[in-house]
Formats: sequence, C-alpha cells, structure tokens
Amino acid sequence: MTAQTRILLVDDSKLARMALRAELQDLGADADVREAPDAESALGLLEHETFDAVLMDYNMPGMDGLAAATVIRARFPKTGVALVTANAQDAIVAEARIIGVPLIPKPVRRRDLQTFLSAR
Repeated sequence: MTAQTRILLVDDSKLARMALRAELQDLGADADVREAPDAESALGLLEHETFDAVLMDYNMPGMDGLAAATVIRARFPKTGVALVTANAQDAIVAEARIIGVPLIPKPVRRRDLQTFLSAR
C-alpha cells in the first residue's frame, strides 16, 4: 500500500468499523481512514473527498452495500470497492462478481484485507 492511502470504512456497526480500523493499523498501513455509518453518508463523503479504497458492509439500513458499490463503481471508477460481509449468500457473491467488486468475508482476515489493498 502506498503512503497515505485514503480509505473509507462503511458499516452501520461502530464496533465493526473499530475492528476494521484495528486490522488496518495491524497491517502497518499508513492510511488516512474515514468512517461512515451508512451508504448514503459514504456517497456524500465521496462527492467531496477522494478515496483510494472503500470497505463496505453489505447489511445496512437504507441502501445496502451492493447497491452502493454499484453507484461507486459507476461514479468513482478510480476508487476501489470491496464488500466486507458475513452474508456471503450465492446471489450476493454472484452480483458482486458481475459488478467487479471483491467480497471480503467477516471476520476479516488480515491476508484478505492486504490482498485487496495491495491492488490499489
């Protein structure tokens, strides 16, 4: 990962965001990490700030992570997006594949996180 990678964590669970932030710190990532509690807030941040990567939960109130990832891929094509979820149902995995969004299963393994971020 390059110096000062900008990462947006999107999850309605503050605890999940804290855990993901801790994993990033354990990787030794020199990252500017921002957080959003839902997809709508994340899209608002993306309108005003540039991020290298978005790590987004699937199950959130309002717009789900897959719908938000579709919008991000269309409007911010240089921003990498990964779906971080414990909900790896076949239909979700298939749709994520179709739109080109990798799925990182919860609980997040450092190796999966590192693989995604190193591609940024």
